[in-house]
Order: sequence, then C-alpha cells, then structure tokens
Amino acid sequence: MGALKVHSVDGKGKLSEECVWLSVSADIPSLSYFLLCDTTYLDEGHISNELRHMYWFKPKAVKEGDWIRVYTKNGTNTSVVNDKKTTTHIFYWNLGATVWNKDGDAAILFDLTTWKSTKV
Repeated sequence: MGALKVHSVDGKGKLSEECVWLSVSADIPSLSYFLLCDTTYLDEGHISNELRHMYWFKPKAVKEGDWIRVYTKNGTNTSVVNDKKTTTHIFYWNLGATVWNKDGDAAILFDLTTWKSTKV
C-alpha cells in the first residue's frame, strides 16, 4: 500500500464543503508525484478510462500521520496543526463547480514515481 491514500470525500455536491481527505502513512519528500482524479466507478478494482478532473499536487513534503484536505472550491493553500498534533495540509482545486456530485463517481490517486513531458 502506498504512503498516500484516499480516506473519504465529504460534502459531495456542495461547492462550499466538498473536499477529499487523504491520509499520509509515511514521509513523502514531495507530493509532486501524486495526481488526484475523478472518474466513473465501475466495480471493485475497475474504473472508467474517462478522467474528468485532475489535481496535480505541487512540490511539498509531508510527514507520516499528516492529513491532506483538497477542497474543490477556490482558496489559498495552507497548513495547520490539527488536534492530533500532526499537520493538516489544505489545498484548493479552484474549480467553480462541484466534482463529486454523482453516486457513481470514484476518486483515483495516482502515484507517478516518474514522468516526462514532451512539447508537441
């Protein structure tokens, strides 16, 4: 199992509340190798190949025990100490509409250990 895991999606369909919670189970030197997406859930172990929204994390180190909260709405990224004395890192997707508004949605977290872009 990876060091970062989707824990839950809260506030589905309400832009002011909608967010994805991720738990951190090991130190990660940079979140820049993680990509959060939504797609259609087919069944356990199977997803649609249609990725609709993508959130590629910026470089940021996180520690084991930290939490990550990705809001759909606009905002400014920040980090706060939570009641467990670890850090909650809060990110904003800065979208003007909800992402998680259907019962058939699935949250996918990609761990991209390596990638390369090519200008076309």
